[in-house]
Amino acid sequence: MIGLSSAEATPASKSKLSPYTMVSNEGTITAPTKPSSNSRKRDGATTSSYKGTGETVTKQPSTVTKRAEVKNNLPFIGVKSIIGSDDRVRVNRTTSFPYSAIVQISSDIGDCTGWFINADTIVTAGHCVYNIDTDKWATGATITPGRDRNNAPFGTVKSKSFHSVEGWITNKDTNYDYAAIKINSDIGNKTGWFGLNWKTVTRIGSGETMSGYPRDKDYGTQWRQSDKIRQVNDKKLYYTNDTNGQSGSPVYQKNNHSIAIHTDGGNPYNQGIRINEDVFNNLMYWKDH
Repeated sequence: MIGLSSAEATPASKSKLSPYTMVSNEGTITAPTKPSSNSRKRDGATTSSYKGTGETVTKQPSTVTKRAEVKNNLPFIGVKSIIGSDDRVRVNRTTSFPYSAIVQISSDIGDCTGWFINADTIVTAGHCVYNIDTDKWATGATITPGRDRNNAPFGTVKSKSFHSVEGWITNKDTNYDYAAIKINSDIGNKTGWFGLNWKTVTRIGSGETMSGYPRDKDYGTQWRQSDKIRQVNDKKLYYTNDTNGQSGSPVYQKNNHSIAIHTDGGNPYNQGIRINEDVFNNLMYWKDH
């Protein structure tokens, strides 16, 4: 371990399955698998990002989601954590890549951020699709790529299915708080998508950027901030990017390769799920199925 401990949550009832076992809201359970083909090297692997065609809709959808009305008095998703001064910068051209590949997610659980990894697969935080307090999946979600206030330049799409892992669904362990959403659309070909990158070496000191949809700014506006990795362990990366309710945002580096999924606020650092080999393999499986 380098930096902080990965043992940050004590599961109430631990599953006998691997915490990386994949589960879905459709009831499927899939053992962790390794992808049959990727750019695997001795110390990591990478998938390519894609800029997309950039083609936007000629007519805006008649209804763009408003701030989510959360059922059961559940709290707004995400934790506010402004560390020092607020250094976030608004993204004014959300139709330009990679901001076009970042989406606002609205569901009966709440509002979140996500990002494409291919034409029909979106990565986000596990608590954006499954509420461990009520043990329920979101009933559905509206996805708005590149949203800017009430503008939906690529239109809106609906979720098809939700996917996460045993470590989150059953163990309720924040070290496994990640998920994917499949959609009934190939809109990612227009928005583009992020590549994925995992490495065995420490990332402390390496630069990164996070961009997403916070709750404390004008609703539907995207904000970004660059920082560097401050602490690491095998399951989490820690940074001082300012956040407020933008769970699921990509933490990415040059060439638009994502290295983490933002999940939690804190002090002195905010944190996200590190894309290690196991997370990478699961994301590849969801991407290909």
